[in-house]
Amino acid sequence: MKSPVFILPIPFLVLLCVIMISGCISNTSSSAVTVAPTVASTASPGSASAPSTASQMSNAAATPTETQYLTYTNPKYHLTISYPADWQEQDIDPTNCWALRNYGETTCNIVNFFSPITGIGTYRTFSIDVDNPSTLTIENYFNKATGALETYYPGMQVVKTSFQQEISDNKAYELVFRKGDADNSPPAIEEITFTENNVPYIISYNTLEDPEFNYMVKSIQIAAVSSTMKQR
Repeated sequence: MKSPVFILPIPFLVLLCVIMISGCISNTSSSAVTVAPTVASTASPGSASAPSTASQMSNAAATPTETQYLTYTNPKYHLTISYPADWQEQDIDPTNCWALRNYGETTCNIVNFFSPITGIGTYRTFSIDVDNPSTLTIENYFNKATGALETYYPGMQVVKTSFQQEISDNKAYELVFRKGDADNSPPAIEEITFTENNVPYIISYNTLEDPEFNYMVKSIQIAAVSSTMKQR
């Protein structure tokens, strides 16, 4: 006796196919969701690629932009110097520039340069003074100025002295010091050079050496100055 053959109605077959197709679509969406966390984890801070990316960002942030410089010229004192374009230049009236300085000499303050003010209200000052032709040697003039600074700033700490400097092809002496006996006392720099006819130029800076200071010092050009330059 033959087994009966059951023929499913066509509507039922259509419904069955729809259910099977929906199941396939549902499984594909699930796979996509499981891939997403894997992608996210490769970009997480704990992944191997994160330090490389962070390092690149750090290097990019640490790369300084090129500093632009302007040129200052003082014909009266035969002085030329380059200074950062975002610094303020203060030219001093030559008839009212002479005063007793903290290094014990009465000199003419030719020019001052002021850096932009920082977020904590500080700024750097680069000053140039000139004296009458001196009968002292540069060594004695420097030692005298150092002694006067030690008197002016009780407890002054000498950070460094250098006798191997040059300014405009002339020998220069440098004193780096702190204006007190505490480690956080304000720092300063004095550099002294003599022209070929013994005219002293004194450079003062109100902090430690930095790229701007070094560039400005190296850019200084001083021609021979007349021995009758002093005016009061």
